[in-house]
Amino acid sequence: MNWLVDTDILSERTKPHPDARVLTWLEAHADAIYTSSHVIGELQTGIALLSEGSRKRALQAWLNRLVEAMEDRILNFNTSVATVWGRQEAEFSRKGCPMPMPDSFIAATARRHDLIIATRNIADYTRPGLKAMNPAAGEP
Repeated sequence: MNWLVDTDILSERTKPHPDARVLTWLEAHADAIYTSSHVIGELQTGIALLSEGSRKRALQAWLNRLVEAMEDRILNFNTSVATVWGRQEAEFSRKGCPMPMPDSFIAATARRHDLIIATRNIADYTRPGLKAMNPAAGEP
């Protein structure tokens, strides 16, 4: 099984009191974890919004290391993902369950690469055709 890790799970290591279940899950699945360029963008936005200081510098250094370490496992929004996204948007609209843009990009990336989304925000990804799980809930 391979996973697309959402922002809230990927950033767990940066929290003052990280959830041990999430850290254990990240370690156990290290070789099967992917993320999307949109998640990297969300992380960068959060850092950029911080006031200048040591926390901002530390988080930027962490993100730079993360991007370098995951370079081959950061999935971009390319033409094949865009095609999945367009079809997905139409499907969800027809079914009356539209999705916010950032989440829909992450979902399309996961669908295109047949990945399970690892997130605390399960409700954000409760849509037909999507697979999601919450490592903080002790799921596999």
